[in-house]
Amino acid sequence: MNAPAGPADLFQAATAFWHSRVLAVAVELDLFSLLATGPASLEELCARLRLHPQPTEALLGGLCAIGILEHDEHGYRNGPTAATWLDRASPDYLGGLFALAGWQFPLWTRLRDLLETGQPQGDRAGLGFDGDALALRRFAETAEGLAADCGPALAAALDWSAVTSVVDLGGARGGTLATVLAAHSHLVGTCFDIPAMAPLFDELAGRLGLAERMLFRGGDFFADVLPPAEVYLLGHLMSDWDEERCTDLVARAAEALEPGGTLVVLDSLIDPDRPSTARNWLVNLNTQLVNPSGSVRSTVDCADWLRSAGMSGVQVRALVGSESLVLGTKPRR
Repeated sequence: MNAPAGPADLFQAATAFWHSRVLAVAVELDLFSLLATGPASLEELCARLRLHPQPTEALLGGLCAIGILEHDEHGYRNGPTAATWLDRASPDYLGGLFALAGWQFPLWTRLRDLLETGQPQGDRAGLGFDGDALALRRFAETAEGLAADCGPALAAALDWSAVTSVVDLGGARGGTLATVLAAHSHLVGTCFDIPAMAPLFDELAGRLGLAERMLFRGGDFFADVLPPAEVYLLGHLMSDWDEERCTDLVARAAEALEPGGTLVVLDSLIDPDRPSTARNWLVNLNTQLVNPSGSVRSTVDCADWLRSAGMSGVQVRALVGSESLVLGTKPRR
């Protein structure tokens, strides 16, 4: 039996949103990109960002207290975490995570309404599904932030030596695909997503020097013919759709898969054999707040869908954190 949490632990849980909101607003202001050019005083930051000095001093002090900024006689500067992950010019930028948090925060204030009605409390427009270029970029950055640890783990988890082609279905601008291709120079990959994502994909592929091995196919993966490949990746897609759509999506990917190829579902699944995935119940709540069809799925669900699509040797693997892989092989003719 676990010992009860103390008052300090409960206080930290009750006020955890303070840290999240401070970071989210700082990212929204692009404060860390500004400080990437050099240290700045309170007065300089207020003038450049058009902010009031009294609350801004408190915000900056809070960011120093949690180790994101540093302060000395020269002014405020980025700490290592901000310089690595929160400067928009950094190749490892993860600020999209906090854009997502800022968009989702009001939805969580309506959690009781979800519990009483079963109805989602927001729409997906703020995440970029409305086709607006800036919003679409925010969505792509968010998707990469959520999957930041998954790309390197996926590149190491599978034996890619005998594979030449991979399709990332719903791969946004191709961040996960790029990580896999960078780790395995013999691979060619295709990212299949909505046509509006193409410019962001081309920008990323060019910046990473992968334009000759990373291809983009725009379309509707429920309606259009999917390109063939030896590996099909369905990354963080299962929570977006109801069971019928998930079954259809897996079946369509299985049909496009080359005989002998591998179908891979990568997602924040609930695995009854891994207690660490219990945190995905919170992901489940978050999904339901946003999406009328959404729900975090279990590894058992996904394994059943792969078997129904004709996959053999279906297995479940831990990937990283609370992420799971469900894999199956398409029988050879």
